[in-house]
Amino acid sequence: MNSKTIVVSDDMNLYSKLRLPDEFDRDLKTLLFSMAFRRITLGFLVLVRPIYFALLGFSPTTIGLLLSVSTFVTALRHITFGILSDRYGRKPFILLGAVCETIRPVIFALSTDIWLLALAQAIGALDEGAGAGQPVVSGYITDKTRDSQRPRVFTTLGITNALATTLGFLMTSLIALFQNNLGLNMIAAYSWLWWIGAAASAASMLAVLYLREAAHIERNEVKEENFMGVKSWAVIARFSLVRSLSGLGWGLIGSLLPLYFFIRFGVGSEVLGPVYAFTRLLTVFTYLSIPKIIIRFGEIGTIILSRFAAASVAVAFSITDWYALALFLLILYRVLIHFTMPIRQSFATTLADSEETATVVGVSNFSRMTFQTMAPTAAGYMFETLSLSLPFLFGSGLIVANAILYNVFYNPKKK
Repeated sequence: MNSKTIVVSDDMNLYSKLRLPDEFDRDLKTLLFSMAFRRITLGFLVLVRPIYFALLGFSPTTIGLLLSVSTFVTALRHITFGILSDRYGRKPFILLGAVCETIRPVIFALSTDIWLLALAQAIGALDEGAGAGQPVVSGYITDKTRDSQRPRVFTTLGITNALATTLGFLMTSLIALFQNNLGLNMIAAYSWLWWIGAAASAASMLAVLYLREAAHIERNEVKEENFMGVKSWAVIARFSLVRSLSGLGWGLIGSLLPLYFFIRFGVGSEVLGPVYAFTRLLTVFTYLSIPKIIIRFGEIGTIILSRFAAASVAVAFSITDWYALALFLLILYRVLIHFTMPIRQSFATTLADSEETATVVGVSNFSRMTFQTMAPTAAGYMFETLSLSLPFLFGSGLIVANAILYNVFYNPKKK
């Protein structure tokens, strides 16, 4: 097998042959390496963070507010970094994000004060480069590749990110190991994990230093007849509306999922870590089925079907009292939500010219994250005062509405 080949099939279909294209040069490989290390940190962070905050004694509403701080800053970062990187280049913003993601776990390791934790959340939210769907990273990939090659690039990055996230989820088991074998208390055990995360993020930061800026995009050519020099505002507005519904919907369902299982079934990261890891690993194999599914249903059709399926599964696991079934449905839900991620990321880069890709992704992500900012606090309040199932029911309804908008706006059969 060629050293550049990840998956080879018997045809030359755009999706079914995951071979790194010629443009997947040293820089894209460096970006892949950097993203993978940050994904390790984010893998265990997304899982243990709400449980850790609960163990510190914070209420579900307070935990939701802490998570909302991060989501709000992320929303601002999407729009500012996206627009600025289209003007001034990608590398500075990817590097800034790597620095910020290194700082966050350091603060977590050094303090349990709520204000410092909120500050860490805000700083870490400036991370840009941990996922291919980030505006600057999407812009960088667009600069480096041709239209026909991007689906393979995004899928390849989706696979490597899934593997790195799987490792991050498995690392949550270190907390119990530190407590049982080293005699550390809960705070000290978590602190060791935060330091490991800081080291991984620092490795990512060092990798970015070797990243070269894409040279073929002419920067600073602002067309004054268009607002802020952007001609794709109609495209951006439509895509932002679609993503706003998904942002609030996914946020209501997913932001406090670990806390939900912690409260309802009494399980922590020692159980959820392997479950989340298995799910992400399983996602890698589902990516390999993308070619045949795309051929059968198309890009938009696949996204629509996955949205309906994920919403149905979320409703099911939120109302069952059978722990084993709830875990099975959780695995199925997470596979469904990650499956179409590379498809949606690649689709977003086709909506506008390459010099405006980061703006399209950034503004639409800003819209999504602005609505998602409300989700953790709203979900926490519902957990605390209304019902543990209510956030999932509301979120599922929004995901169904999101699927309908994809069908109305982008289904080629309706053109």
